[in-house]
Amino acid sequence: MAHGQERRSAPLLPVLILGGVLCLLASRQCFLTASPIDRGSRGRTAMRGFKEDFEAWRSSLTPEEQKMVQTQAAGEFNKKFRKSDEFKKDLPEEKVKSFSKILGKFFDAEAADYKKEVEAKVPNYNRLLEKAGDKVLDFAMSSRIVEIDRDADRRYTFATRKAKKAAEKGEMYPQSSPMVEVWEFK
Repeated sequence: MAHGQERRSAPLLPVLILGGVLCLLASRQCFLTASPIDRGSRGRTAMRGFKEDFEAWRSSLTPEEQKMVQTQAAGEFNKKFRKSDEFKKDLPEEKVKSFSKILGKFFDAEAADYKKEVEAKVPNYNRLLEKAGDKVLDFAMSSRIVEIDRDADRRYTFATRKAKKAAEKGEMYPQSSPMVEVWEFK
């Protein structure tokens, strides 16, 4: 029963890839931002601290561990490689813990920066009133009955269709209004 319950740890490769991406983002400005980022307001010190910590961690890896991490990163999307034993190898536990501390410190600094940015971007709730100016709007209801002559609408639609069909045939359609035409003779 004890041999059936083996404990398998997840590969370290996704964590290392995330660290590499974060390192790349730390070294250059992201091209997906809508507006230029004000580097002074963001946690530049935290970013520098992460980069230095990550470089120190990476330099602490032995050449065999660096080669293993590089091989795992290169074969991340290869199905055959993912099934191999080489992909399932992990770094020593103390190096994984030190890397998780570095990432935790980075994410904590980013969360604090995000909270500061959200607090700084308080929306202007009076913008609609400012845009409308000092206009006084009267939404008072007035009692007025508007009569709609549906019968006249139907007659007009019928006469319009007949006039169009007659025009297509080249014929004339008589005046369709129920009003009597007024003719004056002199």
